[in-house]
Amino acid sequence: MDLFLWWRGEPWSWSDWASSFGLGAVTTMVVGMLLARRQGNIQEALADLELTEKVAYLTFSVSRLREDSAPELTRRALYDCRAGLSLVPLARRPMQEEYLRTVSRVLETITDRLGSSLRSHAQWTRDDWSDFASVVGTLRETAAFHARRSRIVAAHWADGIDTTTRELVRIGTAPVPFEVFKAHFTEGADRIRTSLDWTALSEMARRDDGTVRLSMISTELTPYRLSDLEGYHAPWYRDASGSGEVAYAHEDAVPIRHTELVTDLSVLRGERRSRIEALRDQYATRLDGPGVSLTLATYALGPDRALVLDGNHRLTALAQLVAKGCPVRLIEFRLTAPVSSAILPDLIHYQVD
Repeated sequence: MDLFLWWRGEPWSWSDWASSFGLGAVTTMVVGMLLARRQGNIQEALADLELTEKVAYLTFSVSRLREDSAPELTRRALYDCRAGLSLVPLARRPMQEEYLRTVSRVLETITDRLGSSLRSHAQWTRDDWSDFASVVGTLRETAAFHARRSRIVAAHWADGIDTTTRELVRIGTAPVPFEVFKAHFTEGADRIRTSLDWTALSEMARRDDGTVRLSMISTELTPYRLSDLEGYHAPWYRDASGSGEVAYAHEDAVPIRHTELVTDLSVLRGERRSRIEALRDQYATRLDGPGVSLTLATYALGPDRALVLDGNHRLTALAQLVAKGCPVRLIEFRLTAPVSSAILPDLIHYQVD
């Protein structure tokens, strides 16, 4: 180019060339900045759109998660919480804050649901729990990764995401936690009305030395076969002659087993008999459906014996139906702890001096 200009008699000086290249560089830089800004705006808009959709779904999920802890619904919500984290740095700050607040609310809802009810432990399979633990673990790793790179994510991580995901990992990998058992049977619809010393049990459970532990036992009761129920005892008592029901502290009190009541309820008080008969009739109307299942809370008395803490009326009603040929599924949460009347007065009939 320089030779061509020289041949035409219009040679450029070094300052001319410097100015030309400078102007070209500035122009290229300005155009590049404008394009980059435009591209950034497009990325920001797309990230906002994606996060808005996830916020909408997760907000809808919160109400459903409060009512239902189905494994598919729970995992879907956790997947959406994780998926949006990679989009957070690309979105506008208000959208980042809204999404992270929604994620925290979803995690708190799942933690409250799984941490206060045993229904998920009764309904979920082992594979469900394994998948749940995997999803939560990956979500926690993803959140921790982004917290190291974003102040906004770090703030929400410290404010609750760290704590809730750690608690969900514990719930998903540990046996039935005692605190969940306690919450289910003291705060929910199912209530243990026997005089358990919850404070003493909680203190022993916190020691984590195996003194207090829980197990879930699922039993399919075969029609007409009552032998599987022989080891269950009710916190109800009759006198030595069998003429009537008495209190546990009565000098002649004898514990009653549920199988003793299959054919004859006359030993029980009238109010208790009426309730059992009403439950039996209610269960009988459900026999043509998917079947009948019952969740029990029990206290281990030995390898093959247990005191039923909650579900006694229902178990008696279902035992009568099993005797008539109906299949029943029992889901039992068995508490193993010292057999001591200091923990439960009824245990005075079973403790070994």
